[in-house]
Amino acid sequence: MILRLIGNPIAAWSDDFYDKSTIYYRWLGIETLFVMEPELIQTVLLDAAGSFSKQPLYDDVLGEAIGGGLLNAEGEEWRWQRRLAAPLFRPEDVLDFVPAFAAACGPVLARWREGGDGTSQKIDQDMARATLQVLQDTVLGAHLTGEDRDLIEQAGSDFLAYSVWKLALTSLRLPPSLPHPGARVMARAGQTLRQVAGRVLARTRASGAPGNDLLGRLVTARDPATGEAMPDDLLVDNVVTFLMAGHETTAQALTWTLYLLALFPEWQERVREEGQRVVGNGVIGREHLAQLPLMDGVFQEAMRLYPPAPNLMRRTLAPVTLGDHALSAGATIMIPIYVVHRHRNLWRDPLAFDPSRFTAEARAKRHRCAYMPFSTGPRSCIGASFAFAEGKAMLATLLAGARFALPDGEAPTPLARITLRPEKGLTLKVTPL
Repeated sequence: MILRLIGNPIAAWSDDFYDKSTIYYRWLGIETLFVMEPELIQTVLLDAAGSFSKQPLYDDVLGEAIGGGLLNAEGEEWRWQRRLAAPLFRPEDVLDFVPAFAAACGPVLARWREGGDGTSQKIDQDMARATLQVLQDTVLGAHLTGEDRDLIEQAGSDFLAYSVWKLALTSLRLPPSLPHPGARVMARAGQTLRQVAGRVLARTRASGAPGNDLLGRLVTARDPATGEAMPDDLLVDNVVTFLMAGHETTAQALTWTLYLLALFPEWQERVREEGQRVVGNGVIGREHLAQLPLMDGVFQEAMRLYPPAPNLMRRTLAPVTLGDHALSAGATIMIPIYVVHRHRNLWRDPLAFDPSRFTAEARAKRHRCAYMPFSTGPRSCIGASFAFAEGKAMLATLLAGARFALPDGEAPTPLARITLRPEKGLTLKVTPL
């Protein structure tokens, strides 16, 4: 199991995972319970969330880069950070960024036009660059240099590439500092990301007048209860969190969505026609997003089949019973979102691409924990509304500017490395419109 986990966790989830509610392992005295049943997931993430912790699992795997930011913090420290940051991600306010989401597609579309009809393009790399542009324009402001962008791309990729070794070590209750393949690469990458974040923060402070970007607003935010500001070390932690989670997840979601639309061209045409009907020849705006139900269904169905974060982890803080399993304190809970989203007891024809699963009527009949591209409960992703708006606005813009086709033999293998990415990238034939 551990060897398969290191190679690709998805390969470690055998066929019976997609039928069973839970799967329990005990090895060398270490208990691990995989949970696929929505009612039990609700227990872990919502009803009894205080009985389960993200630590030390997440700190062991991600701590070198993101420190004690929102993704890693626990208890009152997490509540304090969430209270301070939550107003920045109100869904209504996020819609103000829709023009920036669309504009970030401009350089990619321009390069595709230069390539001509049917040119092969590295879609995963293009989506990473476009979502990094979004991050610069909406989160970090004008304080990110071209050199910093290059460093973020390389360091982020290096850090995630070897993260599975940290996951294996923490699963075996071994110190994450033990030497392993890529350990030095990860350490350097984490340090690089933190140095970039420190420089961006320093430039933000030096500018004297923080703009409307989220970092500038976070710098000036105050806890409504105490009036306290976020200290610089936590600001750096959260900038790195934005760098890694804020563009990597959306980049992968867009990559997989374009793959599916190339695989099913009839859906591609339907969604493109909807965008043309609603937006016309102009630029998508905040008022258009709610008028694109097909676009919404396609994007959400893509994240069902290829969830940006394919696995969630918790550790029990005290003895607890989940289903038929009485677990000791310190047991590991794995919630394989990739499996839950393809589970045969939860979805009809689960491997089929069917955006109609996300009509209002279909959603109302489904358990909230059967579909969790950004988790659920109090520890759900604070940027979920941002990511949904970003993904749909960018998808509409890309489909208005290009048509996508699948090259012969292109069949990407999903690889779980904190996020879910095509193992060898994704190449599509792109024809500008």
